[in-house]
Amino acid sequence: MFDRFKQIANEGKFKAEQLFRVQGVQNEIAEINQQVNGVRDRIAAKVLELRRNGPLGIPEIDELCVSIEALQGQIAQKEAQINAIKAEVAPQSGAPAPQPAYPPQPGYPPQPAAPAAGTKVCPNCQTVVPAPAMFCTSCGYHFQQAPAAPEPPKATQTCPNCQFEAPAASAFCPNCGQSLAH
Repeated sequence: MFDRFKQIANEGKFKAEQLFRVQGVQNEIAEINQQVNGVRDRIAAKVLELRRNGPLGIPEIDELCVSIEALQGQIAQKEAQINAIKAEVAPQSGAPAPQPAYPPQPGYPPQPAAPAAGTKVCPNCQTVVPAPAMFCTSCGYHFQQAPAAPEPPKATQTCPNCQFEAPAASAFCPNCGQSLAH
């Protein structure tokens, strides 16, 4: 009987050591995967850098780059929302803050007389929002993006979803991510 217990203990010890070695190798694999992901990130950054100079001529990669640009646009919108939230000022008196009316009423929330630099006023509800915002943070009004400066004429296509003028080679709208496949 003692031999049987000794055998069971040895098997348990073997299995524990085996599990420990497997976990060690799995940790090594995880570290290698982190290195692979780091190299992938560097490749992606380089491809996006090259893409800024124009289409790469590889439709699948150009399409993926346009998708990333659209997602980065969404991130910029979300960051503008965060900045607008951070710019909000607490009520000055001890009175409870008024609850927003739906739909928003002009003049709520109270805004400064003139917007600060880097901001704009929503024409629907008069809320001051960051200049790059595509949507009003109070009422959801969609600002039409004005071109920064006139560019030389390019072959473009109009997004059926947001009417953004996208490069003709774009498979997805860089403004809203809508598929531009015909």
